[in-house]
Amino acid sequence: MRIPKHAFSTWLAIRGAHRTKNKLLAVGVVHSVVCAFHCGETEIVEHIFFQCPYSTKVWREVLDMCNIARPILPWADEVQWMSTHAKGNAFQYTVRKLAFAAPIYHLWIERNRRCFKNHFLPYQEIVRMVRHDVSGKLASRNNSQTCKQHHSFCVNWGIPLGETV
Repeated sequence: MRIPKHAFSTWLAIRGAHRTKNKLLAVGVVHSVVCAFHCGETEIVEHIFFQCPYSTKVWREVLDMCNIARPILPWADEVQWMSTHAKGNAFQYTVRKLAFAAPIYHLWIERNRRCFKNHFLPYQEIVRMVRHDVSGKLASRNNSQTCKQHHSFCVNWGIPLGETV
């Protein structure tokens, strides 16, 4: 189970293919490599998705919704953690896969919104969009029995309990 646009954005991120400011500066497209989230650091893939304080706030809440109590890891370690802790089709692994890809997609969209539209959303709005996308996908594929078995996941993600979804 996946959300295609999220999966594609994640694939680009893992390959380092997003056109971050450090890459755009190298070809003369931009004059500054400062992070679009205004933290003052250089915008590179690792930073924009996991190291930036703005991104970290999003990830902290997403990890909490996944019942994962651990620090946010560096980019390569997050990818490795996901590859070992989200194998298979069990409900909790599906949640992890969706919850890994959704913030990457929405953080990239927010980065572009800031760069091209000069419109800034608070991190809570990114978390809300992530929750909406993940819960919508989960609700479309699962039934009330699944939510009874995985009550805390369903509550955390806002999936209705006690009815067929």
